[in-house]
Amino acid sequence: MKNDTKLSERMAQFNLGEPQSKRDYNRRLFRVVATRYDLITRLLSFGQDRYWKEVLLRHVSRGVHREILDVACGTGDLTIALAQRLPEARVTGMDLTPEMIHRARRRAARAAPAAPAGGTAGAIQFDLGDMSALTYRDTRFDLVTAGYALRNAPELTAAIAELHRVLRPGGVLGVLDFSRSDLSAISAAQVGLLRFWGRLWGRFLHGNPEAYGYIAESLRRFPARSQFLDALHRGGFRSIRERRFFFGIIAVVIARK
Repeated sequence: MKNDTKLSERMAQFNLGEPQSKRDYNRRLFRVVATRYDLITRLLSFGQDRYWKEVLLRHVSRGVHREILDVACGTGDLTIALAQRLPEARVTGMDLTPEMIHRARRRAARAAPAAPAGGTAGAIQFDLGDMSALTYRDTRFDLVTAGYALRNAPELTAAIAELHRVLRPGGVLGVLDFSRSDLSAISAAQVGLLRFWGRLWGRFLHGNPEAYGYIAESLRRFPARSQFLDALHRGGFRSIRERRFFFGIIAVVIARK
């Protein structure tokens, strides 16, 4: 696979409010950032990313899950953790970007011997796909996870509808993502701080501040906290619970179909 760490594209070349243009930008952006994705999640989170994912895992691991889908799986860390935590399950990781899928498969191959005490790691497969147009049959999955995913959906309403469609009745959706306050002043401060921190690392790691400045821009365009929870409710999800971290800029959301 190509290992180019330089991002030449600029956000101004794309219309992030138009689904196909945002999809194209995401493909180009994540093709490049795949090379440093694991590093940047640690740097941007001040090392807290692993803890946030552990909180998500604790919530979604309750109950019996035979089929699990991890959308926008990136390099596969959450996908693999799900397979190790729930060895009885078949886990599918899906991402829009071939470079991410390539790295996820390599990571899963290296992690194959790892398993929880007394068990074996569950079966894992990785697919290329778009969360706004899933190719899986209705009600296939018991659990769907989305780590840093829905903010990047080309069509949020369509993505929520698709996640709802592929979940069985009573199935669980677990979301980990950036979040912003309903209060405009706090929201602006959250986006501004995230923009500064992301652009700093984007320039250092990829020669382009927009590589991670995109995170703040995608959050600015994403529904504020209560609007997002309402979107899940309108999409058919119930029993919605939220836990916030990092001064409210990160949230774990658990919902049930």
